Amino acid sequence: MVTNFNWGPSGDLKKVLRDLSFRYWLQKKVAHELKVGRKEAHLTQVQVADALNICQSAVSKYEAGKVSPDLTLLLSFCYLYGWTFEEFLLRLNIRTKRRF
Repeated sequence: MVTNFNWGPSGDLKKVLRDLSFRYWLQKKVAHELKVGRKEAHLTQVQVADALNICQSAVSKYEAGKVSPDLTLLLSFCYLYGWTFEEFLLRLNIRTKRRF
């Protein structure tokens, strides 16, 4: 039986909100880079959709940040745009904290 259950907000609420803020930022950053990559490759959304065997509306949603592509699709975008996955990650410019 649980006796110390607290129905109020957890003490880690600020951390959760920070994490959600980072996830939102990352989703928007990925969307922006996908759109920039498509334009740099001189492709239309229809051409990208045909090449990746997805619908044009999916490409639009990915580029608008409404939906995030899964890892295999991200790799396909990278291949289509002539990037390595490492180059794509560098384009995102994510800074991490060192933890030793």
